[in-house]
Amino acid sequence: MVEIDDTDLRLLDVLKHNARLSTRQLAEKTKIPMATVNRRLKKMVETGVIKEFSAILDYEKLGLKTLAYVFIRSIPGADQSDVLDAASKLPEVEDIAAIAGQFDIILKVRVKDTDALSEFLFKHVRNFSSVAATETFIGLNLKPYMEMRKKSKRPS
Repeated sequence: MVEIDDTDLRLLDVLKHNARLSTRQLAEKTKIPMATVNRRLKKMVETGVIKEFSAILDYEKLGLKTLAYVFIRSIPGADQSDVLDAASKLPEVEDIAAIAGQFDIILKVRVKDTDALSEFLFKHVRNFSSVAATETFIGLNLKPYMEMRKKSKRPS
């Protein structure tokens, strides 16, 4: 196991919210000397603590306004690797995991709208030979609600 201390945790906390910050910006935000920031980041990349730096997308601006979680139950005794392999290659699938419980697999899916979600389910998911049943949950847009809460908490 890699040793991580409070300094590393402070850097990681800032980075997970914005991986585009420069070393200088990280040093300013964390009050850690720039040379230390450089050294710590290099160490965390080399040891695999930081696997990659990635972008957080605005799916609304990309036209992918509908978020859904698709739970898949496999036919008893079926090899689920075909579903895991095929689904992970579909552009609509943002994330996939094998899970425990009454379902075997969960897909996190981003699509344009519910029509596109229906097409995805019938064209792809329901055609996997090892799928016995699915259940789909659609994520709600909480942005307006969260903005309203922020405004109501501001001091007058």
